[in-house]
Amino acid sequence: MDGNKERPVVPQGTTGKSKTKKKGWLRRRLEVALPRFFAWLAVTTWRVSGDWRGMRPIFSRVVAHIAVFAIAYLVLVAGSVHWPVLAAQSLPLAPETFARPEATPSPEAALAEVLAHNGEPSQSDLWAPLSRRAEPHTTIPERPRLEVITYTVQLGDTVQSIAERFGLEPTTIMWANPAVEDAPDLLRIGQELVILPIDGVYHTVQEGDTLESIAEKYKVDVEAITSCPYNDLEPPDFAIEPGMKLIVPGGEKPYVPRVVTSYTGPVPEGARGTGLFQWPVLGYITQGYWYGHRAIDIGVPEGTAVRAADAGFISFAGWTDVGYGYLVVIDHANGFATYYAHLSNIYVTAGQAVERGQVIAASGNTGRSTGPHLHFEIRYNGIQQNPRAYLP
Repeated sequence: MDGNKERPVVPQGTTGKSKTKKKGWLRRRLEVALPRFFAWLAVTTWRVSGDWRGMRPIFSRVVAHIAVFAIAYLVLVAGSVHWPVLAAQSLPLAPETFARPEATPSPEAALAEVLAHNGEPSQSDLWAPLSRRAEPHTTIPERPRLEVITYTVQLGDTVQSIAERFGLEPTTIMWANPAVEDAPDLLRIGQELVILPIDGVYHTVQEGDTLESIAEKYKVDVEAITSCPYNDLEPPDFAIEPGMKLIVPGGEKPYVPRVVTSYTGPVPEGARGTGLFQWPVLGYITQGYWYGHRAIDIGVPEGTAVRAADAGFISFAGWTDVGYGYLVVIDHANGFATYYAHLSNIYVTAGQAVERGQVIAASGNTGRSTGPHLHFEIRYNGIQQNPRAYLP
């Protein structure tokens, strides 16, 4: 029948020949490949053993790269793991728990308590990460001082820095200390200063003083003095007597500049300034211009050359008794005068003409000073100006 086709008859011996051919081909391939592999292995081994120092950097780089990848992999794996920690804030403990350790609830009971109050816990409650709690602490507020105290001047102190330390205005320090009021920018190490608890003027009652005259002098109301709790004035008459110390809150005093006797001889010919000033020294400003310090202090090492800020003639050169120490004053013959104070050495004499930039002295720490620096003033028609407005 057509549906039962006869299978072709394969002659015996044909399959055996095919297997023989395959084995022969594999043998020939192995005979060629194996010698090449062993040759490559021998050459490579010889190179590594003969030049291992040259191969060491390569091995080091490979090992380093593998280590970096391993560490990065471990970090990623550790970061993706959520550690099962029950959030501390979801486990309220009763006060009795601390009194009786045996009453500590089991984790199941604590969880049941949370469910009773908050419902089903969120995933973040059950798997929250550990975190550091903020430790409660008590903030102690700054309390106002209730009395007058004294302070001893230290190295590097200025009226401004002392005022800032005690939360006062510099003028309060100045007006409470007559020595500082006479020379507000000149302090002396070891000097004791009176420090008021509030801003104002510290007045010593004189013979004939009244509350009305004191209030008028310092431009305040009488009530400002009588209502000040630091004065201990008894109503209704608020009696005062000579020698009593009174704090005048908000009081003010007029500024009186120091005067130095100047040269009175003839003006040298051609000794006239340009009105354009240069820095007398290069340093950093340790104290700026303010009400009680109408100058700038430039911090420099002792012995630094001090140069004339502009052309003119020397109107004063020598020692002063008003706190400047060794001082040089240059009159620029155009209304301007410049002051150079606390010098250690002076190289000019009164009446000598000087040029702009000429060395006139060496900086120092003489007079009433708390450290090496140059005190520099610019005056116009006798009135002290802010030097920063004239310097480049």
